[in-house]
This record gives sequence, C-alpha cells and structure tokens, in this order.
Amino acid sequence: MEQTVTEVVAVKADAEEGTVSVAQSFSVKRTRSAVTKKKLPTIAEVISQMQLEAPRHPLEEQIEVAGETFHVKGIKRVYAEMGMPITSAGATIDEVQCVLVPEPWNPHDSNAVAVAIGAHQVGYIPADMADDYSEPLLELAKQSRLATGQARVWALDDSGVIRARVTILVPEPDALY
Repeated sequence: MEQTVTEVVAVKADAEEGTVSVAQSFSVKRTRSAVTKKKLPTIAEVISQMQLEAPRHPLEEQIEVAGETFHVKGIKRVYAEMGMPITSAGATIDEVQCVLVPEPWNPHDSNAVAVAIGAHQVGYIPADMADDYSEPLLELAKQSRLATGQARVWALDDSGVIRARVTILVPEPDALY
C-alpha cells in the first residue's frame, strides 16, 4: 500500500477498523488501491466536523457546478429542507450558502472539490477549475475550516425525472490563502 505524505503527519488510522479520520484524510494522499481499503468520510461527516468560514468577499468566480445528475438525492433533500416542492414549472432557490469540500481521497481525481448545500452534496467544481481550488481548500481543511460561497439552485420535475442546475459564486482561488 503506497502512500504519499503531504506534510509531516503520520497516519494513525485504526488498522483493525480500517478507518481514517477527517483530519487525517486531508493530511495524506493515497493511491487508488489504498483508498478502496479504507472507510473514508462522507461529505456530511466532513462538514459536521469543520468550521464553516464566512464567505470571503468578493465572490467573483461564478461556476456552473458539474455532476448534478449524480446528486439528485442531495438536491431533493435541499428543497425538502427549505419546504419547497420541485414542480413541473421549475423552482429556484436563490442565495443559499454553499460549502466547498476538498476530496483528496476521491478515487477518480485527488483534486476533486465537492459542492454542498447544508450537509447535502449537490455536485462538484468542474475538474479544470478544481485543480486551482484544491490546494488552498486543503490548507483550510487542515485547519479544520471550509470555504463557503453563495449558490443558486434551479430544479424541474420532468415527469418524475429531476433536472437541475447549480451555480455558485465563490472567491477566486488566490483569495483562499
């Protein structure tokens, strides 16, 4: 099992349970083979254990979130918690807080940055932009902090198929250092 340590932090994962704490998850990058053998934190677990920063202004970067199709359950939960139905006419949630969660343990992309509203993942920052956001967000996460911004969510019930778009306003990557 090959591991690359990003700072002088030893992995103290419980060998019997094969778990990795949230703090350890941000301190160590693993290869795919190592990731599949560990129980890694969910986005909701990460958010619950971290301090959410107030948005760092200006929120100048407008990003169309990727992967909403794979996170429809999270989007439906956001609407349910806000008491808003998703109808055939469409429904919009404006100016809700979003959270950027770096995912160095993601088996597809160690630079992945999840986007959540509340504790619900609604997608990812597109991979070409995540490369720029990953490092400063990891530095914040190592301090038990997560960056926030504003989100706009639009969803439509198309005969039982939920179609959604999430747009976020966040600081530019350099403003996160």
